[in-house]
Amino acid sequence: MSQDIDFEGEDTSAYSDTVKALSSGLLQIYEPTLNEVKADLSELLNKQEEVQKALEKEKQVYSTQDVQQINEMVIKIKYYREKAIRIKTQMHQVHQRTKSLRGKALDMQELKVNQCASKLQQLHYEESLVANNKRTPNKKS
Repeated sequence: MSQDIDFEGEDTSAYSDTVKALSSGLLQIYEPTLNEVKADLSELLNKQEEVQKALEKEKQVYSTQDVQQINEMVIKIKYYREKAIRIKTQMHQVHQRTKSLRGKALDMQELKVNQCASKLQQLHYEESLVANNKRTPNKKS
């Protein structure tokens, strides 16, 4: 048998049996756990590959044509939103104009009623003057 000699010149053959026994003991302790971890890791990698393949399939389902349609719809949504905002502001402006025109119309109606009332009053006054003139006879000398 050959003897193991380390760099300092000591005989290491006596330690080799102890080292082998300790290493086999450590392997017996940790090897089942490591094998379980290795199996779990390989299962995880397989599942990850399956998920990646499923994602690729889903990605391919949405073809470029579908993406283009979605982009067109987004552009239309922006356009119609802006259009709705413009219509809203125009409706607000129309409402304000209508409100002011109603106020002016009411003022004009009140003015017309007052004018008609004053004309009617003036007409009654003139009629009463004419009636008074007819009652009193004109004296001729």
